[in-house]
Amino acid sequence: MNIWISIFIIIGISLDVFASMEVEGAMAPEIKKGALAIASSITTGLSLLFFFGHDIFSNEELTAGIISSAIFFLLGVRLIIKAIQKEFIQEKRREFGISSYIRMVVVMSLYTLAAGVACGLISANVYVMLIAIVICYVLVVIGGILTGYHYGFEQKTYAYTIGAVLLWVVGTYVVITEILAII
Repeated sequence: MNIWISIFIIIGISLDVFASMEVEGAMAPEIKKGALAIASSITTGLSLLFFFGHDIFSNEELTAGIISSAIFFLLGVRLIIKAIQKEFIQEKRREFGISSYIRMVVVMSLYTLAAGVACGLISANVYVMLIAIVICYVLVVIGGILTGYHYGFEQKTYAYTIGAVLLWVVGTYVVITEILAII
């Protein structure tokens, strides 16, 4: 698999985390460096754990390509739906606490697991994915919180849309390289 495609996958799924962290940052009265470090460590660790949970699946070429492309397209659709719908956000200042968003991160990590399954089925380069996850998730957690803190949470729609487009590009790439190559 192309290195750029691997990076697109990680950026696409991590933009969901960016948008969620942006909302958290918009509600925080102050940002503490220690809380940022802990938040990015927990988010990155959980994402790695869930992403590499794909090892339990086997690799049957055509079936793997179909399932992988479907996962990427559906993850993209999910992000577009989140971008379009206007979720209610109660705007009030609250202390940025690690425990307040652990559940949110675990739920988002389930989508990371789906992406990990798709990558496992099409034999993505494990080392590229590992490096991309660590770098990308640390950047999106810190960037999302700081963006929300300084500019509010309105940019999350752009993050969802860009993430969806990247995942659809990956889904199209998988259709072309994995499915059409076999047929």
